[in-house]
Amino acid sequence: MYEKIGISLSEIPNTEVHVIGHGKEDKNKGTAVRVHSIGLFSRLSFSRLLAPWHVFFIVLKLKPQVLIACTHELLFPFTLYKLLRPKTKLVYDLQENYSLNILHTQAFPAWLRSPIALGVRVKERMLLPFYSLILSAENCYLQEMPFIQKKALVVANKVVRSTNTTRKTPNGEIVLLYSGSISREYGIYDAIKLIEQLHSINPAFQLHILGYCADAGEAHRLKAFIKKIPYIKANDFDIAIPHSAILKAIQDADWGLVCYRENTATKNRIPTKLYEYIAYHLPVLCTSNSTWSKLMQTYDAGMSINYEKPQLHELIQRLKHPHFYQTIHSTDELYWETEAKRLKNSIQYLL
Repeated sequence: MYEKIGISLSEIPNTEVHVIGHGKEDKNKGTAVRVHSIGLFSRLSFSRLLAPWHVFFIVLKLKPQVLIACTHELLFPFTLYKLLRPKTKLVYDLQENYSLNILHTQAFPAWLRSPIALGVRVKERMLLPFYSLILSAENCYLQEMPFIQKKALVVANKVVRSTNTTRKTPNGEIVLLYSGSISREYGIYDAIKLIEQLHSINPAFQLHILGYCADAGEAHRLKAFIKKIPYIKANDFDIAIPHSAILKAIQDADWGLVCYRENTATKNRIPTKLYEYIAYHLPVLCTSNSTWSKLMQTYDAGMSINYEKPQLHELIQRLKHPHFYQTIHSTDELYWETEAKRLKNSIQYLL
């Protein structure tokens, strides 16, 4: 929301950009984007229910010409704002197929998933007619949600280009990296099981976990479990991680893990971490998935394995001697610049 959409839109002449979000405000960002924090709160809390209205009252003071909702929770407050100020243009930044995610992941208790998912879909159906543009983070959302197609523009969550993509100097350790969202569905336990197996055969193997776990109970259990394992390095799972720290971890790793479990909600999506690993020429150890395998084959970026039944001795030899990124292929299409151009053109059209 800040690093990609906010900074890109601030490059439009005579444009003032404000980002309102959950978390701690960094007052030293040094860009033209104004940041407003609505504080810290857990996923299932009263503060979470009030957060959209906290945003609404900030928006009332700012009086923007264009409002971008980066979560379904803001659809109703922003629609209400448009009813009060009809000239305002509304944009929905569709980062996920939220309804499908809620149904097929464990982010919410089982008994809550169906009613919440239905509520999100009904809300989208009812309120999106008030929105002028939908920014879809994935091509597959246009097939999964055909009712958005007439207003949708695909703006993929690709990689912000860095001036430093230097890989680490080999030091004898073989570091596997799990970065990004931490959950059972995204394969955190498969990553831990794999490193336990690899380390038992060859102590050079290490695992670095860097990400955020939205489930507080799961975060606590994970932290207690890996505390006893010296060859697993991890951050505190209950705090947001600066993206710069994730990029540094990618540079310091030997392999990037994409170990998503087979899931209806994620099988057609391209994880942002996969774009990042390939852009930084980090070899990828990936779950078998036709969409991801095609992307990896294009860039000679890594290999697919069965995380549940890996062929350990053969795998260790390949992990110790990776031979990827040998073919010359431009990675320009993995970077945010092309997406940013489409984004800026579409927003300028609304102004």
